[in-house]
Amino acid sequence: MFKRVLITATVTGLIAVGLPIEASAAAAPATAPGQVTCKQAARLQFPNEHAMRKAFKKECKQAYKANRATVAAH
Repeated sequence: MFKRVLITATVTGLIAVGLPIEASAAAAPATAPGQVTCKQAARLQFPNEHAMRKAFKKECKQAYKANRATVAAH
């Protein structure tokens, strides 16, 4: 339960500030300059914990899709 709250808070915080993490040189070409994919953010946040990266990536994608849907509705 605590892990889920921690992950959700982290994802919400990252999305609230627009994912300010700098993209590395190996960033996917599909992303805009200065943006980080959920996979890259998960790897930066949890470099040694595969299960936590997977959970973080899942939460990040859900938050991104929800944010994109609210922006498209306006």
